[in-house]
Parts: sequence; structure tokens; C-alpha cells
Amino acid sequence: MSTDPDALTDAALDVLRRNGPLTDDDLAAHLAAAGFGDADELADAIVDLDHPYLDLLPDGRNVAVDTMLEGRVFTHRLSAAEIAADAVGVDEIAPALIPASGDPDDDGFEIVGNDPEDERLAERGLSDGELPDFEIVLLPRGSLAGRSAGDVVAFGVTEGRVRWHHVGGDLAAGPDLAALVPSDADFPILLEDLILNLAADDPAAFAEPVVPLNEWIAAAGFERYRDVIAPKDFAFAEYARDRRFAAYADELELDRESVPDVLTFLALVESFEDGVELDARLVDHGAALYQGLADPYVASVAMGEILGRELGPSSLAQAAEVLLSFGSHRIAAPAHWFAGRAAEFEGRVQDAERHYEQTVAADVDFAPALVQLARYASDRGDAVRGLTLLDRVDGGAEEPLYEVLQFFRPVDRPDLGRNDRCWCGSGRKYKVCHLGKADHPLSERAAWLYQKAAMHTELPEWNSLLFVLAEARTAHGDTSDEAYFAALADPLLTDLALFEFGAFAQFVEQRGYLLPEDELELAGQWLAVKRSLFEIDEVQPGESVTVRDLRTDESFVISDRVASRQVRAGELLCTRLAPTGDDRRIIGGAERVAEEQRDALLELLDDPDLDPGVLLDRLSGGTD
Repeated sequence: MSTDPDALTDAALDVLRRNGPLTDDDLAAHLAAAGFGDADELADAIVDLDHPYLDLLPDGRNVAVDTMLEGRVFTHRLSAAEIAADAVGVDEIAPALIPASGDPDDDGFEIVGNDPEDERLAERGLSDGELPDFEIVLLPRGSLAGRSAGDVVAFGVTEGRVRWHHVGGDLAAGPDLAALVPSDADFPILLEDLILNLAADDPAAFAEPVVPLNEWIAAAGFERYRDVIAPKDFAFAEYARDRRFAAYADELELDRESVPDVLTFLALVESFEDGVELDARLVDHGAALYQGLADPYVASVAMGEILGRELGPSSLAQAAEVLLSFGSHRIAAPAHWFAGRAAEFEGRVQDAERHYEQTVAADVDFAPALVQLARYASDRGDAVRGLTLLDRVDGGAEEPLYEVLQFFRPVDRPDLGRNDRCWCGSGRKYKVCHLGKADHPLSERAAWLYQKAAMHTELPEWNSLLFVLAEARTAHGDTSDEAYFAALADPLLTDLALFEFGAFAQFVEQRGYLLPEDELELAGQWLAVKRSLFEIDEVQPGESVTVRDLRTDESFVISDRVASRQVRAGELLCTRLAPTGDDRRIIGGAERVAEEQRDALLELLDDPDLDPGVLLDRLSGGTD
């Protein structure tokens, strides 16, 4: 039989519905008997099955929740606000709602999140958050007419459907909760686990309406906080804080102890972002509040959260100044690094480098700053310094820049002394001209120049643009996550961001002073090159390609061993043919164009007010 996960899940639910709760081994044995494969392998596969009705009891047994809840009923005592709104808070009836389909026409009610801004709640007069429950059941208008505060409604599962009704008279006491809780219980206890375990062991539990869950819990000497219970006087506030911190730490892959430092720094940045008076608590304890940021990984996580929340660089810069004002040597490194990132985001590249240098002066192993300084060295053409900096970083050899710098590592010139005239003819001494710097010809370094510029698109403003372009790239075809992430790596998107959208011009303006003179001159030439449509006239496989610009009728011979093996005569390519010193090359990728698109694309490329978004749409399958 099929081993498809969906088919296996359906079969597992069917077995549990017929046999009740089962251990992994017992469930696997049933599935093996049904022809789904080896029992040992199935026992491993069961762990990964996922379905809203498939759950695990505290004792490790698998259970079909919908069948376990069949015939169970849970009650709720109405408030005046609920009666007026024909609504019921879900906290006490939540177990009965698990089998709800989510279709109001099917269930006879609608379940909505308790969001004060939800128009559906506003229409019912519940926009003030008067009901404390996480979710709210909206009943048809008039359903609670004539009822009084304190009346009881019951929600239960009958034949797989969730149904509700009014309950009159006295309610029986619930099961003995104290007897159900083990003496060595680890508090707090998940309420859903307790109820499902009770239902699995006692067919009579909740078979008839009993007092609402919250009253049942209180009568047994326990207190409830959202989805958990514990003995009275349990420190729920501390528990809730710890759980939030633990969840946050897990999400960001942080140590639990580092979370307060990250959150406090975020609060500091947000204070400047919101323009509110600085909370004294963020400064009164000085550097002690931010000690965890001394760990480069923790500081990087904080930086990621700042970018994710789209907090401005000026706010980050002000927060960094607060950290520096404490005069703590321990947090000087992250403070300067934050200041450097803020400066770089604002285009103050020289200030940024100064802060990065001060970062490593305070902590020689602060990896994020070393990586940034390696980029400065790369921009200057100093591959040796760039590699030296990355070699000081744990895992630095895995940085994308490392491979580039390795390729452009200069060839040693043992015949020249440090004070000899440089081999390049500049007239300067070797030690100040080319010692430790690339001695590759400009035609080779053109690819390096492009890599330097491509790194500029990692700035937030350009990175955000690339995400938008990736969505446009996949809009007319495969819209899966896999296609989207593949589009993010598409060289066309980077090239459009650089040239049509202006990232390359900004790179030259902000970082051009770092470039070797010939590369800066070449960059200026690239800025004048327009994207065009080329027809391949001739191919010499493994040697060259001859192309003709259909807009200017100029022909060019491109020496490219790789491209010459990937194209054929007669093909159309939309690309930029850029000078690289002695010749021209395709830099930034080329997009194949169908013959039927020729005229429309030429017309688009000739438009002096070309919209690069429209160009991308056309190249990605759009027709408008």
C-alpha cells in the first residue's frame, strides 16, 4: 500500500478511532498489519505525523482527539456582555471546539480571534476587549435572547459535530481534580493534556454537563492561567515571563540568559524611534543591562531584530551612543559595531569603518566587525588583508567573500623589495602601491568589481527591494516557496537592483573612494551602459561569441569559454554588455528572449522613461 504521509496519517487516525489510545509500537503494529510496511520503521514515522485530530497523551499514547471527545460536553456561565453580543468566550469550552470545521454555515457559529480592531467584534459591541478569552464564539443574532447573567450554555461533540444548547438546573461537580494530579507533578500542567488523559481513562468524564472548567479548577484548590493550571499562589507572572523568554530564545537560537539583554536593547532603540522620553530603567543600571551583547552572536541577533522591525538607523545610532556613554570596556565592542552599522545604513561609510576599527580594538575577536572590515579591504583591492581578517573569524572561510579574495590573492614578487619602485609603472614604492594588493589585470578584476557592488545590495533598502523583485519574478509561473527563494538568487534581480534601480550609482557615490583608480574609472563606464537586446550571430564553442546589438546594430566579439558553450546562433539575449578593460563581457547574467517578444521588448528598452519593474515583468512572462 501507499506510504504517502497523508495516507499514513489517515490510516493512523482510523486505527485510533477504532481501537482507542495506543502506544507508538502498538499503533505501528496495526499499520504494519494493514500493509503500510515494517513495524519498526512505522514506529519512527509515527512521530512525524501531523493532523489537528492526532495528539499525544502525557503517558505517551497516541489518540484521535475527535473520537476521544465524542459525547463530551463542556459548560460556560454567561456574562451580561456575552448575552448582549450573542457571543461566548472559548476558554472553558475550548476542548469541545476542536472538531469545529471553521465554516459558520456548517457549525452554526463562527470562531474569531479576540482582536479589538476586528469589525465583527465591533459590530457586536465587543471592541473594548471586555471579554478576556483568547478567542470568541459568535452565535447567530438572538441566540441568547432572554438569558440572564449566570445562565449556563454547553458545547459538546455529537456524531463528530460541535453542538450547543442551554443548560438549566443545578450542575453536578466535576471530576476530582486533586486526585487526578500526581503528587510529583511538575507545575504548571497543560489543561488540555489533563482533560484528554481524563477522557481516555474515564468514559463518564464530561459525559453530562458539570460545573464550568474554571469553577471546577478553583473548587479543587488550583488556579488557571490561560492554558495551564497550578496550585494557588503559583508564580504565574514569573512563569509567563520565563515561557516568553524561552520561546523567544528558541525562535532566535539564543541562550535563555541572553534574551533580556536583546529585548532591553530593542526597547532602547524603539524609544528613540518613537520619539518618547527615555525610560529611566533603560539607563539607570548602566552597562549591566546590556552585558550579553558583548557576545558577537547575541549582538548579531539583536541587529537582525532591529532590521526585522524596520527601526531606523538614526535610532540605532542614538542607542549605540547610550551604550558608549556608560564607559564600559565590555560593551564597547558591540556599541561601536552598532554605531558602525547605523553609519553604513546612512551612507556614512568612512564613519562606519572607523567604528568597526574601534570595535576590534575593544575586542579583537568580534567577528561581525572583522567581516565588515574584510569588505573594506576587498573594496580597496587588498585581498591579503581581507583574507587575514576573515581568517580571524571562526568559519570565516565559509564567507562568500573568502573565495573571491582567494582568487585575487596577489602573486608574490620576490624580485622586488618593499622600497623598490612598483612593477606597475606608477612611480611609487612597491610597499605603498601593490605590495599585498591585487596584481591581476583589470579585465579579470572586473568580476571582482561586480562582486563588490553586489555586496552593496545587502543594505536594508536594497535587500527589501530584492524581496519585492523576487515576488514579481515568480508572479507568472511557479509561486512556491522554493521558486521564490530561487528567484532571490537570480543574477537578473541583482543586476536590475544595481543598475536600473540605482544601487550601483549609490555604491560608487558612497564607496567609490575605496576602489583602485582603474576600477573607479571602469565603474563610471558601467554607469553609462544601457541594457539592450542582442542577437547571437556566431559561436566558437569554448572560445567566443559574436553578438549584435539590435538597438544600435553594433557587433561585438565576446571571449567567454563558458557562455560560448551555452548559447547558439540566432538566440536573443537581453543583457548588459559592459567594458572590462580590453574588451566587453556580459556581467550580471543574460536573459533568453523568445523571437515573438523581439519587437515589444525593443520598444520597451527604447523608452527613455523605462520602468524596470515593467521590464522584469516582461522578462518573467508578463504580457501587459
